[in-house]
Amino acid sequence: MSSQDRFIISFISDGQPDNRVVEASTETLSVSEAEALLRATFSELKDVELSDVQVQKKTRPNEEEHGVPGHFKQP
Repeated sequence: MSSQDRFIISFISDGQPDNRVVEASTETLSVSEAEALLRATFSELKDVELSDVQVQKKTRPNEEEHGVPGHFKQP
């Protein structure tokens, strides 16, 4: 079973800042790979101009996956 790494891709679309969380089976994701993945995954981004694309690997798990909001967890 291959693990999927999560990435937060931030970008500007039609003059508005936006971001999406995506999964990829690679440990790193270049800007061009991230843009291609955005266009393939989200149909609303297929034909829009994207600029200032930035990629950040997501290292924290989603709170929904564990069922406990972060502010209720013990330090």
